[in-house]
Amino acid sequence: METIYGAKGGGGGGHTPVEAKDNLLSESTAKILLAISEGEIAGGLDDTRIFLDETPIGNADGTKNFEGVTWEFRPGSEQQEYIKGIPSVDNDNAVGVELRDDQPYIRMINNTQLSAIRLRFSVPQLMRQHDNGDTTGYRIVYAIDLSTDGAGYQELVKSAFDGKTTSEYQRTHRIDLPSATTGWQLRVRRLTKNQNTARIADKVSIAAVTEVIDAKLRYPNTALLFVTFNARQFNNRIPKISVRPKGGLLVKVPTNYDPVNRTYAGVWDGTFKLAATNNPAWVFYDLVLNNRYGSGDRIKPHQIEKWDLYKIAQYCDEWVPDGRGGEGKEPRFLCDVYIQSQEAAYTVLRDIAAIFRGMTFWADNKVNAVADMPASIFRTFTNANIVGGKPSYSGGSIQNRYTQALVSFTDTDNHSKDDIEAVADLKLQHRYGVRKVELSAIGCTRRSEANRRGRWALLTNANDRMITFATGLEGAIPSPGHIIAVADSNLAGRDNGGRISSAKGRSITLDRETSIKAGDRLIINLPDGKSEGRTVTSVNKKVVTVSVEYSQIPQKETVWVVDSDDLAVQLYRVINISDNGDNTYTISGAIHNPDHYDHIDSGARIDERPVTVIPPRVQPAPKKVEITSYSRVDQGMALTTLSVSWDAAENAIAYEAQWRRDNGNWVNAPRTSSLGFDIEGVYSGRYQVRVRAVNASEISSAWTNAPETSLTGKVGNPPKPVNFKASPRVFGIKLDWGFDENTSDTLKTEIQYSKTPNGEDLMLLSDVPYPSRNYEMAGLAAGIVFYFRARLVDKSGNESEWTQWVRGESEFDVNTILPDLNEHFMSTDAGKQLSQELDWLNESVLVNSAAIKEVKIEVTVNHEQSQSQHKTLERAFADERKSWAEKYAQVTASINGVNAGVVRLDKAVTNLDRSFSESQKQVQAKLDNQGALINSKMQAEFKQNAGYAMHNTNITIMVDGKKYSAASMVISAEVKAGKIESFIGFNANNFAFFNPTRGKMEPLMFMKNGQIFMRESFIADASISNAKIGSVIQSNNFVSGKSGWQINKNGTPEFNDGIFRGKIYARDGEFRGTVYVDKLVGDNATATIYKEVSKSEIHGKRYDQIIETSVIYKGGMPYDVDLLMPTMQFTAEGSVPGAIHSTRVEIIINGVKYSPQTTVIATEKDRRLICSLYTTLKAAVKDVKVTIRYITYHKNGCKTTIHPAMIIACKHNSSSFISI
Repeated sequence: METIYGAKGGGGGGHTPVEAKDNLLSESTAKILLAISEGEIAGGLDDTRIFLDETPIGNADGTKNFEGVTWEFRPGSEQQEYIKGIPSVDNDNAVGVELRDDQPYIRMINNTQLSAIRLRFSVPQLMRQHDNGDTTGYRIVYAIDLSTDGAGYQELVKSAFDGKTTSEYQRTHRIDLPSATTGWQLRVRRLTKNQNTARIADKVSIAAVTEVIDAKLRYPNTALLFVTFNARQFNNRIPKISVRPKGGLLVKVPTNYDPVNRTYAGVWDGTFKLAATNNPAWVFYDLVLNNRYGSGDRIKPHQIEKWDLYKIAQYCDEWVPDGRGGEGKEPRFLCDVYIQSQEAAYTVLRDIAAIFRGMTFWADNKVNAVADMPASIFRTFTNANIVGGKPSYSGGSIQNRYTQALVSFTDTDNHSKDDIEAVADLKLQHRYGVRKVELSAIGCTRRSEANRRGRWALLTNANDRMITFATGLEGAIPSPGHIIAVADSNLAGRDNGGRISSAKGRSITLDRETSIKAGDRLIINLPDGKSEGRTVTSVNKKVVTVSVEYSQIPQKETVWVVDSDDLAVQLYRVINISDNGDNTYTISGAIHNPDHYDHIDSGARIDERPVTVIPPRVQPAPKKVEITSYSRVDQGMALTTLSVSWDAAENAIAYEAQWRRDNGNWVNAPRTSSLGFDIEGVYSGRYQVRVRAVNASEISSAWTNAPETSLTGKVGNPPKPVNFKASPRVFGIKLDWGFDENTSDTLKTEIQYSKTPNGEDLMLLSDVPYPSRNYEMAGLAAGIVFYFRARLVDKSGNESEWTQWVRGESEFDVNTILPDLNEHFMSTDAGKQLSQELDWLNESVLVNSAAIKEVKIEVTVNHEQSQSQHKTLERAFADERKSWAEKYAQVTASINGVNAGVVRLDKAVTNLDRSFSESQKQVQAKLDNQGALINSKMQAEFKQNAGYAMHNTNITIMVDGKKYSAASMVISAEVKAGKIESFIGFNANNFAFFNPTRGKMEPLMFMKNGQIFMRESFIADASISNAKIGSVIQSNNFVSGKSGWQINKNGTPEFNDGIFRGKIYARDGEFRGTVYVDKLVGDNATATIYKEVSKSEIHGKRYDQIIETSVIYKGGMPYDVDLLMPTMQFTAEGSVPGAIHSTRVEIIINGVKYSPQTTVIATEKDRRLICSLYTTLKAAVKDVKVTIRYITYHKNGCKTTIHPAMIIACKHNSSSFISI
């Protein structure tokens, strides 16, 4: 122990306790040999597929997650080499017993094949504290004795733990065992007495006893993994080791099978090859015949039906939707299972068969496997060949109806941990409520497959009709798994089966006349035991003619059944056949529906098979459905209401109704128990209504239609949104619009968007509820362009026209984006750290709380005005609610006010809802009022729903006592409200990148005074608000007069080809060639024709009938514009003489009302008006709205019409005319 002397001015001194350094240090290397597989595997094992405590040894980029870890792999071949580094076979047995002086440790060893015993000691701490506070080492003496075959003990080892350690120290002794007949007895004695005092840490434990057999074993036919690592990396414990090899066990597969692509080439000849596969059918085949770990010692190859397994294997390898949307496909069934314990053969084979929805049974001295998969009808049965003529039907209890399946599967993406896939049948859940069943999907590693297994379980549970019947000797023909057809006339409601009287060619004579018709399928049992069906082409009483002869001539008295569109035969899958001992067999079967498979694999709709024509109870339809209407005035506007009524239907508890206008889409009215409903504010048109009744069993009647009725209501459709426009937002686009008059019944604004201005691949953006008139599309990149349009939908389902497409673009102006980004960044923890000014770091940063345990070491040297100091402080605390630990280290030197220091702090704090850790280091120097500080800090914190990780480096300079945040850097990632953001920030006056070339540092990019300077750059896509070109800007293929383009700083561009769609301003110029102009603005005129509008009304009193039409003139010309409306025509047609009292025309231009020059032509019943108007618009006026309004004051009936006419706009005082 080194003594440090120091001095200080004045006063007396005492002894400073000194702690000796640790000199007992242990290093343990773990060597572990794992048996991965019984049998050779395909291999494909690297350090990215070997996991220690669920962390791979290596990464795909070549980096390592653990240092000093070595491994070797053997695939399990017959001739594989032994693994070097394992000269023995070890069996480690944990003990964990304290060794005391009054109680030696004794262990009996009975395995006489052992070569040696390794005894491992563990010393948690070894030290002694003296009265003066000094801490030194301690000595403990122990001995190891051995007794052979019951003889006396012989002392083999006498040693001691001599030294000091504050952490666990381990020591191992190998005890070679002499030859023995019965075994040995090992004894360990502690010779130094236990002190039992807090000042002396002297606990010694027997950590483990390892049994050793010295041998170099190859372990043929066993795949091995040998791993070595330093135990200190895992706190002297053995981590969980797991592997994920690319290939599995080598098993027998057909020679024409490609297990990688899952394809079968050509016709299989029945031979096999070895390959790795996870097809459950071939795993099943291997387990049956393998004589090492399977049943091969008892079952021979000819005792398993490999041809049936071949069909099942092909079904397993078929591609089905993967459930993730899109066109993704995956194999239907996979078997990724790891069998780790011995089980009964039938149990294992049953579980593997369950993977392909199968079952296994012993029949005909063979192992048979069948699967629930599509199959044709194997045999038919009718009342004619069923004993007693009546089959028995049964079903499961309602109590066993499950509506939800919780399927447990192995998630290989989460280190093969179990996960749950929840599957629900909403129709069943609505009927029976929530009833859960828990399933274990053996060998399943995909969520999509677990979902399919759950759907199959719920479907088969819900459709559980069973049939049982007895038949004669032909009951021995089918086997479990076969599909049989049953024609039961009692259930079907008519005869659909019997026996044939004779057969000749395509003509079959039946035993009776039936309702068979052309197009039905006649299915007959043939002499080979199988059924065969043919399409009926004609029927003549009992003689039925089919399209094609049967493959075998049907015998007399053979059973027939007919399968038709309106009456299908029942299909069942045989699940059991039993011999009754009286030449009859009892067959049991489960209901079979071929449509189930498409529903399970892809969610297709299931069509119920019509197995009976007996009509179910029906619900009568409502009668006398009528449409009427009435009008009312609301705020001076007439509104028409559609009213529907009907008579009550017997047993109905509710009614469902639909209506539509002018053959449009049917609109659902709310389900109601009343006898009618109203629709307010309808538009003129032809209306249809249909109603149906619903009873307490949710059985609906047929629709009852009301006679089509024409109603007069609002004209046209709802008006479209007004002033629909898009404006930029930072990383978003805002849409605004307004509503026209008479839109109070609007339900929503429907908005669509597209990437192209012509609306290709348009998508629904949002349905914005009325009266909201804006919507913001957020989360976009800068400068993203979309095109939008909108329309209104009223509460009756009527839709307006779409607006024109408007272009919207997210903000790309840097001057706008940068302040927004800066405000957001500086509000985060990372931004605050970037601008933080440092302060001198001292012990004030420690946790402000008392510690349970604290270790402090301080070394100080003083000489007059000089001082140097090294200080460390370790503190820890833990209780039931919180725990924390910290380590503080400080190195300082000072002389006459000149200070320098290095401070290091490591801190970890946890409580029930917060976890925080921090590590920082600060270097600081100070000279009078001048100073410099640099701090590097790493922090990580997480609470219940938010957290962050941050690494920042800050430099602060102090000049004349004033601090400046001179430079800083921060890297951070944080999550708030489920949103993750990451930042990298720099703070400096000068920022540069350099390239070392030709012996010097050449600047590539430099940032100074808020400007960036670059020598050369390549940019794939750039958005620039303002660009200043010092010389020229040109395309990379520019050749003057030939190709490309160039613009020089003199303003002289050259384009060798061009299309211009914007405005071009030029004083004069010259075109050589043909010029086509769609629109020419200047000393010229433009014109349009407004639409015709007509309206008919009947009033008992005199009433102003108003109709109008409008156009918008875009304008914006830099000169005054004359607006001409030379000939406008209006008519009013009265129903009776004198109906029309007066008429007038108003022209409203931008809110200003004008009375045009008018000529009236009148008769007793009609009026005709011819009008003209001229006015001048000021220069630069845009979007001028022109409204033509026609007002007729009348009573009785009147039809008013605004006829289409022309509006002309031209330059005021055109230069083309000269006054004379």
